[in-house]
Amino acid sequence: MKILALDYGSRRIGLALGDSRLGLATPVGSLENRGEATLQSIVEKVKEHGVSLVLVGLPLTPTGREGQRASEVKEFFSRLRELMPQEVDMLLWDERDTTQEAYRLLQGHRKKRELKDSLSAYVLLLEYLESL
Repeated sequence: MKILALDYGSRRIGLALGDSRLGLATPVGSLENRGEATLQSIVEKVKEHGVSLVLVGLPLTPTGREGQRASEVKEFFSRLRELMPQEVDMLLWDERDTTQEAYRLLQGHRKKRELKDSLSAYVLLLEYLESL
């Protein structure tokens, strides 16, 4: 099954693609968050890559509670669900510590800002694949 992981941010949304059968994940960049146009771009990527599952990171507090950012992500998730083809599953996934792990992977890299969002989605996808 092909999976698209999304790391939602108010400025950018990181993307990573993976395959559950192969256990592979790859960061594939980020999109500027421009509301409806970005949602449409995500739907196009899903169709283009034959994605069966869209995995959206849910930012929880260290104690596992939902805060303001989680509410924003849930709203984004709901809007995306409305546009997504019915045969595509969607799942919210705990993303605690994915950004910190992305920064760890970027140590010494000069383009940290540009890569952080995509690597956060990549880490999120790896965690999901490991749970299967």
